[in-house]
Amino acid sequence: PSCIAVASGRKRLQCNSAGRLLIGCTITTRVELVSASGGNELRRVAQMALRMKVQKIRCNKISMIIMLLLLVCAAYTSAALSADTKHVDPQPAPRSSSKVGVPQATLQAFGAYPNLLNITHEMRENFHPVVKLPKRKKWKKWIQKRITNNNTKDADDSNKTCNKSQIGLMNIYDYILKDYTGKNNNDNDVILQGGKKVPQLLPTREDALEFAKTQKQSKLFDVGRYDEDRRGMYTSSLFDAKDEEKRRTIHVGIDVGGPVGVKIHSFVDGVIHSLGYNEAIGDYGHVIVVEHRISATSKCWVLYGHLDANSIKGKHVGQKIKKGEVIGRIGSTSENGGWTGTHLHFQVAMTPPQTHDMPGVVSLKDREDALLEYVDPRYVLGELY
Repeated sequence: PSCIAVASGRKRLQCNSAGRLLIGCTITTRVELVSASGGNELRRVAQMALRMKVQKIRCNKISMIIMLLLLVCAAYTSAALSADTKHVDPQPAPRSSSKVGVPQATLQAFGAYPNLLNITHEMRENFHPVVKLPKRKKWKKWIQKRITNNNTKDADDSNKTCNKSQIGLMNIYDYILKDYTGKNNNDNDVILQGGKKVPQLLPTREDALEFAKTQKQSKLFDVGRYDEDRRGMYTSSLFDAKDEEKRRTIHVGIDVGGPVGVKIHSFVDGVIHSLGYNEAIGDYGHVIVVEHRISATSKCWVLYGHLDANSIKGKHVGQKIKKGEVIGRIGSTSENGGWTGTHLHFQVAMTPPQTHDMPGVVSLKDREDALLEYVDPRYVLGELY
């Protein structure tokens, strides 16, 4: 006998005396000597063959594991690519109501509109008041009580330390917040001394001139809101009142109502961009547009409308305006476009107008684009409501 057999089930590993492999197998469990002939030499050959097969089987197992891992990775990658291809098609264009930062509903709270000028509370505290509103008497009493409780000697310093932004300006200053949405019909009229009612906008220039001769107003101040749908107010052809689709009813400024002659101040330094007289019924009357530098990186163009005739006298384009300087005064009905409720229209634009005019009212269709061009004036004036 000149060979050995490695037990392998049905197969046998045949080796000659030289140790050459004749028939291979895949199972390695035990080695059986067919004959003692050959002695140690045959045993050595059998053990060597066994080690070779064990290493081969181990390599095969590792290869199989690697192959399985590769298959799993390939399957995962294929599934991920398949999932991505489901979203390759471009998304539909967003509706106009999804413009970044623009609320869908009108008359939103302070801070709900895009602050495109990045005006902070600290910056606003350094602005000069555009209109010096009278202090509310109850607020003065509260201040005095606060001073007494805190044993503070300086009333002015105590007033400065109060966080006005948290309590709202209505708790400090004495003015009325108006509602021109049509829900309150009384607010669509102006109530004069003695209880007489007149419409906000007179129909003709002659009516405005006649009314101004005997004009008697309340000395109270009031505020008209930004982004307010005033369907009951704008009745002249200037607002496309007959065309419902083009009809302009959304107010994109803030009105500060007050007696004729109230001073209007510049809140920061600026340069006069344009000025003039817009004579149509329902227009601004005498108006000044000032370019204001808010910070080193931002500026805006502010329209001061419904001023008196003297406001534009002696002024010119390019004239520098200092912070706190009197820009003009609130004009009467005969010179403010026919408005019986005398007031300042304050509007903030992100880009310069072509002339001394801005659309103070826009259509509902153009509302969202307009709110990105004409920012909420409360970022300058403060939290009036």
